[in-house]
Amino acid sequence: MYSGKKHILQLVALLKAHGISQVVLSPGSRNAPIIRSLAGDPFFSCHSVVDERSAGFYALGIMQYKAEPAVVCCTSGTAALNIAPAIAEACYRQLPLIVVTADRPAAWIGQMDGQTIPQPGMFQSLVKKSVQLPEITTVEDEWYCNRLINEALLGIDHHGKGPVHINIPLSEPLFDDTADALPEVRKITRHTDYKPFRERFLRHKRRMILAGQSDYDNRTVEALDRLANMAGCVILAEHLSNIYPPPHTRSTDSLPVKNVDEVLHLLPQDDRAPYAPSLLITIGGHIVSKRIKQFLRGFQPEEHWHVSPSGEVVDLYQHVTDIIEGDGRAFLEQLIGDGKAAGDDGRAFARLWHAASQGIRTPEVDFSDLYAVKALLEAIPDHSFLHLANSSSVRLAQLCRIDRPLRISCNRGCNGIDGCLSTAAGFAAVNEEPTFLLIGDLAFFYDMNGLWNSRISKNLRILLNNNGGGGIFHSLPGHGQSASAWPYISAPHHTSAKGWAETCGFTYLQASDKNELDGYLPAFISRHGDRPILLEVFSSIEKNTEILRNYYNNLKNR
Repeated sequence: MYSGKKHILQLVALLKAHGISQVVLSPGSRNAPIIRSLAGDPFFSCHSVVDERSAGFYALGIMQYKAEPAVVCCTSGTAALNIAPAIAEACYRQLPLIVVTADRPAAWIGQMDGQTIPQPGMFQSLVKKSVQLPEITTVEDEWYCNRLINEALLGIDHHGKGPVHINIPLSEPLFDDTADALPEVRKITRHTDYKPFRERFLRHKRRMILAGQSDYDNRTVEALDRLANMAGCVILAEHLSNIYPPPHTRSTDSLPVKNVDEVLHLLPQDDRAPYAPSLLITIGGHIVSKRIKQFLRGFQPEEHWHVSPSGEVVDLYQHVTDIIEGDGRAFLEQLIGDGKAAGDDGRAFARLWHAASQGIRTPEVDFSDLYAVKALLEAIPDHSFLHLANSSSVRLAQLCRIDRPLRISCNRGCNGIDGCLSTAAGFAAVNEEPTFLLIGDLAFFYDMNGLWNSRISKNLRILLNNNGGGGIFHSLPGHGQSASAWPYISAPHHTSAKGWAETCGFTYLQASDKNELDGYLPAFISRHGDRPILLEVFSSIEKNTEILRNYYNNLKNR
């Protein structure tokens, strides 16, 4: 029998899945559920050592002879501190010691309860990885716990070997051996050898590559195109991926699907399963679309391979099975191999996505934030440098079709509105070509000091959508249910950038209708001129919200 505590079951099952069988156990009550679960499973070779100071070094001796990782497990409080000398030795000897410490629930730390000291991260720089497991009460807790244990166990030999720390808070009752079997658990594996993946790739009929934010080079884009043509693999991308079809592309079925949000909006809730991949490959950085995140979390692929240059475990869609450490282009080229694929199996899946994507065009809308975004994206020249501020700007841009090469950037590392203006200003300061920034009012005024410096480039072009507040918040579900709170959420204002822009040396333009905006755009995008330009577009939050809502409604009624 095993403990009924789900985080212990995850730990025991994953130790087995990773082939780690040598365990040194020190006695205690708080770690008793862990001891009983490990000692009761014949897979594990358990050793009892009372003194934790000796237990840690005892485990090092096992490792030195067996040439494999070992676990040392102790109870809560100062017992854990006594393993520190062995952890230090393992750190400097680069030995894969797995330290499992039982702990009291966080609520009782510092409350004069027995054997309670702050244990999360207690070994600091002496361990390669330190994780604090959650006590599992939800499905998300279970996924999180599984991921953390996998990360810790993968850390023992990543870029050199060394110790890791797994801290496990345990609530009473402690003696609840109610599980008669271990659960099936997901084992995450890290790879540096790409060769075995081509055969695995070709076994799947529903192949999807999701390309996140990046500045992909031409060879990577060509590799994606060849892979799509060769194997019928659907490529999903957003504007921030900077993926555009190479000029010699051979098939419309190899084009990246870039209107992912609209496609998923159109799919009936009960008819989405055929669009789910059996193999998901993710490359690059962040994804803007919340819909694709929810879709891929809801439909579990058989395999999810994430290409991670650092080998870091990233599990955005909650189903990652393999971490491919290395270069995305090299991995894609390995999948291409000799360029020959077995059969036509993958093409039906790709055509399904392309059929759903076709016919969705850039919206034709009245004067609004979305109209201004569309007008700018249609007007700026090919290969222009375009910065998108977070919140509405990056999302509205994604609704507009862009089939030509632009260099698009956005601060999606943390997705904050702080610094969007300053980043574009810094970029423009060292760029001899025009730098365009599309930004909303809250992001602009929050970071307006980004223009308060002596190095503002004459090539900086800012289109500021000023709708008098945080327009994106008016699209949130539940808007209007608490009228007293919404002024604090959306921060309405009556501020204009005119005075500040002119003080900072900008040519200031403003537009309040289509004719004014369309009339100013030629001067705005021009490479000529000796001053930076700020074009402030005034619109209505209510009108913007209505236009966006009607756009999505009209998609289903087309």
